[in-house]
Amino acid sequence: MQEQAKYKFSLALVFYNEEDNVVPVVNSLKEVLNRSKLDCQLILVDNGSRDHTSRLIRELVSVHRDLKPVMVEDNLGYGWGVINGLSAAEGEWIGFMDGDAQIASGDVERFLAEADSSRYDMIKARRLERRDGFIRARVSEVYVILFCLLFGIKIYDVNAKPVIFKRKYLDRFSLKSRDWFIDAELLMKASFLGLRIREVGMIFHRRQAGRTAVNVATIFEFINNIARNALGGEFARWKKNQR
Repeated sequence: MQEQAKYKFSLALVFYNEEDNVVPVVNSLKEVLNRSKLDCQLILVDNGSRDHTSRLIRELVSVHRDLKPVMVEDNLGYGWGVINGLSAAEGEWIGFMDGDAQIASGDVERFLAEADSSRYDMIKARRLERRDGFIRARVSEVYVILFCLLFGIKIYDVNAKPVIFKRKYLDRFSLKSRDWFIDAELLMKASFLGLRIREVGMIFHRRQAGRTAVNVATIFEFINNIARNALGGEFARWKKNQR
């Protein structure tokens, strides 16, 4: 039996080598959430960083006791950080986003308010305006088209964050992807289970500090995962267990 939720929302912030972003991101979010009085637990995930991210998270937690740290010793991929963050979540709604400051804190507040007042089971971002570069935006568009065609899911922006969903579904999702395919896996399973999904538009800002972990290898990783799951694989095995 699932334990009673301690918060309305739990949001896992996933950091990997984000020493220049972690403090301003967390402080900005805390300021906005405190002002709005949204009952939101922030979970700070250090996803195996090799810089000073871990130390900075510990310092933040020592000052703000309501923050919850999750320390992943080795970086096994973005999805592994997400899975660890969601496992530590104690909210009625649980979700995740990147700790790279590309989504404004005010948009996060609006996003959570949308979930609080909706009748949906999952709320996710949709990047209406992208300021992270022409090439990344076009690659993302191709990926979304392939994903939607192969899996028959009507989603405009597969990899946009934040994403948040009702905590009662976490065990049923049984998330496995340790890499960037975690977003797609989540949507595939949510769609199969018949969850009501709403996309909320927001601006995706250009990085002001740090470096993205998305590169050419990530593109091939996406394509490989799509092909593998379209032809069977983990998703097919999961679907059989749902019957």
